[in-house]
Amino acid sequence: MDEGDVPYCLLNAPAPTFHLVHRSPLWDHFAVDAPSRGDELFSLSGDLPAEAGPAGEHDGLFHDWQFLTELVRGTGAFIGYQHFGIPPYLPAQFFLFELDIHLPAAWRAGDGRPAVTVDMRVRPSGAPDGTPHRLEIDSTVHLDGVPCADVRAALGFLVPMPVHAPAPAGPAVAVRPADVGRVCQESVLLGTPMLSSYGRLTAPVLIPHDPPGLGAAPGRAVPDLALVEAVRQASLLCARLACGLHPQRSTTTALTVRRRGSVVAGAPLQCTVVPGQLSVDAHGYPRVPLVLTLHQDGRAVLEATSEVYQGF
Repeated sequence: MDEGDVPYCLLNAPAPTFHLVHRSPLWDHFAVDAPSRGDELFSLSGDLPAEAGPAGEHDGLFHDWQFLTELVRGTGAFIGYQHFGIPPYLPAQFFLFELDIHLPAAWRAGDGRPAVTVDMRVRPSGAPDGTPHRLEIDSTVHLDGVPCADVRAALGFLVPMPVHAPAPAGPAVAVRPADVGRVCQESVLLGTPMLSSYGRLTAPVLIPHDPPGLGAAPGRAVPDLALVEAVRQASLLCARLACGLHPQRSTTTALTVRRRGSVVAGAPLQCTVVPGQLSVDAHGYPRVPLVLTLHQDGRAVLEATSEVYQGF
C-alpha cells in the first residue's frame, strides 16, 4: 500500500520529501477496519538532505546522519496514529535510540546526494488492556542501494505530565561550531567544557528557544532531536580534546541513547563524557568509545554510549 509522501522538516533548507510504502505481511485487520496488533513492514525512500540537516548545516568528510533521528521518530509517530490506533493527541518520544553505522565508507560525502532507503519493521508493545502505548522499530538504512547502517528505536506515546517552572540556567559561552561538526553557531548545543587530567569532560547543554526541532520554551520538554544532537556533539568534542580526533573528519559510528527521565528546557542541564581507550581498526582508522550522561536537578535523565570514528 502506497502511503504517499512524508514531509521532512529541515532547519535552514528546502524540505525534501520521503516516500512511504506499506508492505504489510497480513491484511486481515484492514478488512474490518481495525488497528493492527502485529508486525508491520514499511519502506521509506528519498534523497539525502543537502547541506543543512534537521540539526543545522554540516560540513565534513562524512554525511550527517542526524536526518535519521527525525525521520524515524516522525514516521514512527505517523505509523502509530494511522495503523495502530494510537490517539493522535499523544506525543511521540524516544525511550531508546540506537544507531550502528557498520559501513562508514558509504557515508563519505561526495559530489552528489545519494538515494536513501530505510526499511522499517514496526511492532506494538501493549498495555494490559491490549492498547499499544509503545512501538519497537527496527530499521535498515541503504545509501545508493548499499546497506550501511541499522537503527533501532523504542517510541513511546504517553500523556504529557505537568512540570514546574524550572530555575533558569546561568549564562554560558558556546563552543565553536567546528569543534562539534557544525557550521552555524545557532546549531551548537554545548557550552565551554571542563576537562579533567584523565580526559573526563563536563559541559553545559544549551537548549535554545528556537530553531524548531532543537529548541523548546522554558518549562517544555526538550525535543528528542536536541538530546541526540547534544550526545553527538559531546562525543565529537571529547574525542577531539581528550584523544586528538578531528571533528570534521569524524563521525559517530555507534550510538545508544536511553532516556531515564523527563528533560525540561530552561533548567540547568549538564553533560558528562568519559572516553575509553583510543584504538585503530584493521584499516588503520582511529576510533574511541565514550560513555555519556546528562544530568538535571541532581539526577541522570539520559545515558548513552557512542563511538567516534575518524577517516582520512
